[in-house]
Amino acid sequence: MNIKSRICLLCILVLSITSFNTRANTTYSKKISVLIIDGYSNHDWKQTTQIVTQILEKTTLFSVDVSTAPNTKEASGWDTWQPHFKNYDVIIQNTNSYGGRPTWPKHVKLALEAYVKSGGGLYILHSANNAFPEWEAYNDMIGLGWRNKNFGSSFIIDDAKNLIRIPKGEGYNTSHGKRIDALIKRFTKHPINKGYPKEWKASDLEIYSYPRGSAKNLTVLSYSKEPKTKLNFPTEWVVNYGKGRVYNSTFGHVWTNSEYPNSMRCVAFQTTLIRAMQWLATKQVTWKIPSNFPDKDTISLEQI
Repeated sequence: MNIKSRICLLCILVLSITSFNTRANTTYSKKISVLIIDGYSNHDWKQTTQIVTQILEKTTLFSVDVSTAPNTKEASGWDTWQPHFKNYDVIIQNTNSYGGRPTWPKHVKLALEAYVKSGGGLYILHSANNAFPEWEAYNDMIGLGWRNKNFGSSFIIDDAKNLIRIPKGEGYNTSHGKRIDALIKRFTKHPINKGYPKEWKASDLEIYSYPRGSAKNLTVLSYSKEPKTKLNFPTEWVVNYGKGRVYNSTFGHVWTNSEYPNSMRCVAFQTTLIRAMQWLATKQVTWKIPSNFPDKDTISLEQI
């Protein structure tokens, strides 16, 4: 082979390698696009958005945008507020209408319904499962939420790990006691909790007794014993809604007088948040369980 031929062959090899690397980077560097909806809540929604954004972006797997809803019951502002859900892989719902706060306008509600039905991912962030009891499709999307006993079904898990449905009207309204370092028990093996221990401690958790809702197409992932009733209630669950997927839980509490609370510094919360977001976007969970993930005896905290 002469010199000219060798140079041509080398050029072809270089171009091939460059082309492969470009395709590889395109394939593996695409971030999961996330939109957080916030604007009002009885919790510290500003700090919640800030912390969740930090946790997700630190992984380099996600790009996060925020759409802040008008905090008013007046028409001004609502007619022009239109989050572009279809531009994102996952939506994080971080508003709460509980306590007389505003609800979303009809055009935004319909847009979210269509987004999830067509295959979008929706993450219900703590107090967001208190919101919008009047919105039928939202109740179907979240599965269970903060509702009164006449609203819908609830579930308990007995000591033999049987899921028992509590009918509408039986039991009590949804409530919770003091936040505790709760022992969480896995109920269903799922890509989100694959590799988790069977039991682990979650820090500063509210355990909802009798979370209620339509409970359609719902899978309970984990549960915990509520101290007052001594009954086991779901702590996290997923819902199929059309072609889309929804994750809901009681994790992620940030009260108005707290700063970087243990509930958000909890390694179990941070790990589950990341893995749930991956599952909602792609059904594939690649985020590894860290070596400091808590066990059944001790909590694990990480500085944000």
